[in-house]
Amino acid sequence: MGRLLGKVIVTGNVKALTGMRIGGSSGGLKIGGVDLNVITDPFGTPYIPGSSLKGKTRSIMERYHSRTLHGGVHLCRTDSEYNECPVCRVWGTMAGAQAMTASTITRLLVSDVFLDKESINQEMRDNLELRWTEVKFETAINRVTGTALKGSLRQIERVPAGAVFKDMHMIFNVFEDKDKDLLKELFIALELLEHDYLGGMGSRGYGRVGFEDMRVFWNSRRAYETGDIALEPSRAVNGEAATPPRLVQDFETIKKGLS
Repeated sequence: MGRLLGKVIVTGNVKALTGMRIGGSSGGLKIGGVDLNVITDPFGTPYIPGSSLKGKTRSIMERYHSRTLHGGVHLCRTDSEYNECPVCRVWGTMAGAQAMTASTITRLLVSDVFLDKESINQEMRDNLELRWTEVKFETAINRVTGTALKGSLRQIERVPAGAVFKDMHMIFNVFEDKDKDLLKELFIALELLEHDYLGGMGSRGYGRVGFEDMRVFWNSRRAYETGDIALEPSRAVNGEAATPPRLVQDFETIKKGLS
């Protein structure tokens, strides 16, 4: 592993296109007493944990690359396998889970993403059961009789469709020039996630999201040595490419800006 050459910072917003539930604490601990809560910050506001976003993009790419799963998780077993694995090289490996001598520093860091409260407008608030969220009733149906199963009715808390989580922040560490090609893996993962789901109950229509207003910034080792950090929109290297499909399409142009 070479020394750090620089960091790619990917920012943007995450919009809930359908109701979304990323699970939190037991309903008995919150006002409203719903059966399944969303996760909230200490102020009671829903957010997207960085671990959820990173874990989901990793699992999508494990399947995209047909990586063998061991107990539900892909693990590289040898140095040669790791060196050819875009998943482990980008998203990292589990410490002590394999006997390898190669350096396995994680390249991708993902921060929590917090709700833009202004995205919950007054019309939406008038139709919400709780301050920031809606409550949806779910039940299991006996497919033979067409009736609800006894005791299956439950209340599910969801972030409503239209809610925006702003200032998504992903940091991609570049240790050698060939790492820059791996950045495309992240863009593909976000592209695939838009056609998948984030959180739970995706097969029931929950958790469809879209990534908006994306920007890609390059900060070289020299930028950190001089304090000339690029985060202003005018210094983004992705031009008009502001969504995952456009980032994938324009990747070669974007990569030229990583120098």
